[in-house]
Amino acid sequence: MNRFFNIRNLIPALGLFLAIVAFLSSCEQQQYEPNLSVALGGGTVTTYKSYTLASATGTTIYGRVVFYKYSTSVTLVEMGLYNTTTGTAYSSSIFQGKLAESSATILKPLDAISGATGEFSTSKYYVINEAGFYDKLTTYNANVKVLSGTKLVASGNIGANATPVAQSN
Repeated sequence: MNRFFNIRNLIPALGLFLAIVAFLSSCEQQQYEPNLSVALGGGTVTTYKSYTLASATGTTIYGRVVFYKYSTSVTLVEMGLYNTTTGTAYSSSIFQGKLAESSATILKPLDAISGATGEFSTSKYYVINEAGFYDKLTTYNANVKVLSGTKLVASGNIGANATPVAQSN
């Protein structure tokens, strides 16, 4: 035990320790203030229209679909469903016409919805890259349907066929 604690072994170790301390403490460190400004185009999206998705006959799944204006050429779509089943994936699309017309023409397929969360599976928002889509939304003759396989579980009119339940300027 004495062999490790003799002066001959202690002096180089102490010298190395002091050299490291001197090196680390002699570095000049600049304290920068955080940049709290947001880049152009970033920040909070505040312009939106929200529509109700009602339960289909025989189901208890319901929710909302929200369209956000991100820019003149990008519209973000967010879906929120309640009473979905964990382990089930639901498909969602924007269909042509009013719900009462039972159109099978898909205008825009949306992402799959996770049964565990009731939201889009891959991302919080589905992105529609179409110039003016949001600005034309009020004249859009369409509806949104959510399906489990081929069975309709929730749906709602949008655009010209319904008044938004919530919206901003």
